[in-house]
Order: sequence, then C-alpha cells, then structure tokens
Amino acid sequence: MPFEQKQHHDRHPILHWIGHALGIVYILVTLLFGPIKALARWLEQQRLIQRYEHWVAGLPPAAGLAASLLSLSLLELSKIVVLLSYRWVGLLTALVVTLCAKASIGYFANLTWQAARPKVIAAYPWAARVDAWVEVQIVQLRGFRDRWLGYVRNQPWYPGTITTIRSLRQYAVRWISMIKRRLAAQFGR
Repeated sequence: MPFEQKQHHDRHPILHWIGHALGIVYILVTLLFGPIKALARWLEQQRLIQRYEHWVAGLPPAAGLAASLLSLSLLELSKIVVLLSYRWVGLLTALVVTLCAKASIGYFANLTWQAARPKVIAAYPWAARVDAWVEVQIVQLRGFRDRWLGYVRNQPWYPGTITTIRSLRQYAVRWISMIKRRLAAQFGR
C-alpha cells in the first residue's frame, strides 16, 4: 500500500470503522427486508401504487430503464443520507434512516424495476445479463441469511428466547387492553 493511501486511511480510523459498521447494517437490513413484506403486500393493493406500476409498465424500454436507474440512484443517495445522519445526529438516527430508506425508496426502486423489467429485458440483452447476475447474488445472500437463521434457531438458548418474547408480547397486549378499558371507563362517564 503506498504511503499516501496508508496515511489517508490512518487519519480517521473511527470513520473507517463507522463506514464498515453502517455498511453491515445496510446489508443486514437488506437481508431482513422479508419482515416488511406484509407492508409491501398492503401497498400493492393500493390504487395509487397500482396506477404507478401500470404507468411504468406502459413506458417505452428506454424510458422504463431510465426510471429504474433514477429510482436506484435515489436508493444509492439514501446511503449518503445515512452517513450524514450518523455524523450530525447519531447512530440511532442512522439506523432509523436506514430502515426508512429501505422500506420506502427501496420499495419504490424495486417496484419501478419490476414494472419496467419485461420491456427492458426484451429490448436490451445486456440488461437481461445484468438482471440474471443480480438475481444470482440475491439468491446467494438469501442462502447466507437462511444458513445464519438456521444456525441461530439451532442454538440452545433460541427456544427460551422465543418463549420469553411471546410472553412479553402477551403481557404487553393485556396491559394495553387494561389501560384501554380503564380509560374508556374513566372517560365514558
């Protein structure tokens, strides 16, 4: 490694570590995006989303590709927002911004590509090759996620942890119901 690069790298080691940590968080959020599928299913049923999807599907291949690339660039810009939010506000805000970006801009980018994909792939063979490569990478990431989840589920502490979480959830539901009943009794008079 040349001296100039090593010196630049050593100048801000904490920023280097933070960048790696936020990158890992971004990847983990991408891998765990599955729990947000319920939100995606609900959004698919909304009339505005359906109109947008039909509008993008009706675009010519070049315009559909441009719309997809624009939405993807917005997703990439959200990574800069994550870093800036960490620098100005803190780690918790950066994590929240990461989740919000993946749930909103990530969904928008995916929806745009899925709507434009058939025409773009039919018109541009290179786009079909890139799409196939991305699909392979996603399958590999999902395989890693599934192996990791399988490892976690096979740990001796996992069943007890799940039981505890379910119990806490039930206690919270009962407590909230009790508060609602008392408030209704208090203000119902």
